[in-house]
Amino acid sequence: MSVNWDQQYHEEQTPWDKGAPAPPLLEWFEAHPLEIQGRVFVPGCGLGHDVRAIATRPEVTEVIGFDISPRAIDLASSLPRVGVEYYETGDLFALGAHHLAAYDWAWEHTCFCAIPIDLREAYVEAMHSALKPGGCLLGAFYLNPYDDEHQPGDGPPHGSTLDELIDRFTASEKFSLSESYIPTRSYPGREGLEQVLRLVRN
Repeated sequence: MSVNWDQQYHEEQTPWDKGAPAPPLLEWFEAHPLEIQGRVFVPGCGLGHDVRAIATRPEVTEVIGFDISPRAIDLASSLPRVGVEYYETGDLFALGAHHLAAYDWAWEHTCFCAIPIDLREAYVEAMHSALKPGGCLLGAFYLNPYDDEHQPGDGPPHGSTLDELIDRFTASEKFSLSESYIPTRSYPGREGLEQVLRLVRN
């Protein structure tokens, strides 16, 4: 199912926007207070709540919030600045040269589950190309978004399994897994349904 994300933002039909940073990201910061540093890439950033949270970290020098929706980027840019965050409209699957091997870290939250399933290998390639060698992809992956009204095949969001994620990112040897756990803090309704992964770009 194809989604016109820009239209969704124009019509204010954005149930994925919770108005606050992702709880698993804030939980990870508490456990790793100085670890995220340098330049950080946030694909599918929406209104930039996670971008601004990352921009407050003391070792972060720049955060790029990236989204295919111009309206989302306009809204993100209109919110109060923290200081080192910037926003850009673009296609994750056609990154410009200035994004290649440009980032020390990337943060994933609800971008992977929003794209069509047949683009997941392209997502892995895009994140590999954006990160510097040794850079980290940190993500809270929404494994099971299904309920009585939303079944597999109806997405987005599209579910996945931990085995699938590990296989997609590591089988090609593009990434190595360094951290994996179920977060104890999530948006209401997502408790126990997400998996935090830290993947190192080979």
